[in-house]
This record gives sequence, C-alpha cells and structure tokens, in this order.
Amino acid sequence: MRSLSNWLARQTVNLVSSELVGSSPTLRTKNEINKMGKNEIKKQLYKSKVDAKFSHYLSGSLYYTVELSDGVYQFPISVIEKSEDDKIELSSDLGTTSFDSEIKGSSLNRWISMAYDDGEFIKIK
Repeated sequence: MRSLSNWLARQTVNLVSSELVGSSPTLRTKNEINKMGKNEIKKQLYKSKVDAKFSHYLSGSLYYTVELSDGVYQFPISVIEKSEDDKIELSSDLGTTSFDSEIKGSSLNRWISMAYDDGEFIKIK
C-alpha cells in the first residue's frame, strides 16, 4: 500500500511540477529527475546555507522546495504512516522536528536523501 501511495504522490508531484514550469505532464525516470548526485546536493546545502521553503501539503506529505545551483527542486516529507493494524499514525520518523515555512535546507538532508532514493526529489524549475 505504501508503494502505491508513493507512486501516486510522485505522479501528482510530476503533474504539479509540469504545471508550475508550463510544460506538458510526462513520466520521468530517476536519472532524468536527479541530474545531481546525492552527495553533491548535500554539499551545496551545507555550503550555500540555502533555506527550504514550504510549498504545500498533499495526501499526508509536506512538500518543500529548495533552490540549488542548477534549479529549484521539490521533495516530500511524509507525516503519516499506517500501522500494522491499518491505523493511520503520525510518522515516527518526524521526531521532534519543527517544520516551519522556511527551514535551513541542510536540516532536511535526512528527508531529501530519502526522497532522492525514492525518485521523489524532482527538479521543477
């Protein structure tokens, strides 16, 4: 079920992203989405001290954008998860993190890395 919801979220993000940049919606592969390597992304976030900006909430995920040297990227942070007995709970991955409208990009490296691995760290501009 989680993989289906992740797939739906990626499709929604792809559609929203294509509308933001004025192109037609297309399915993209991980290699097309992620032109930069994960380590390069982390280095840029630490060096530039850029802020990630809250974009929107959709289907149990907070979406943030971050501006890197080659464009603007968007990624989700899941705030809910289903337990073994199909109850929806607050994600244990959140801990005590405060998610403000703007937050230091490097503070979100944990979720950026997960989004990158899942093909959900996508370039929108």
